[in-house]
Amino acid sequence: MTIPFCYMCEDNLHDKQRYGDSGLAEGIYCPICFRPTCRYHLGTVRWRWKRNGRLDSARICLQCKNAYRHRDWDPVHRDWIS
Repeated sequence: MTIPFCYMCEDNLHDKQRYGDSGLAEGIYCPICFRPTCRYHLGTVRWRWKRNGRLDSARICLQCKNAYRHRDWDPVHRDWIS
């Protein structure tokens, strides 16, 4: 899925010059904050489903990951690992 721009690259001109548009084709909309993020500004978080104990993971923007905003994402059904 191609995104139109990366909000983190737009905020940081050095990153925008460094990466250009090369990471947009593999970018996604962050499932936490719903902002478009290129592949260079994505991090992986992992959890275990409470109902069946299966491990799972997702890619979210680094800003949400560093602020631990993913911990508030469906805590009823997920035990967070990272």
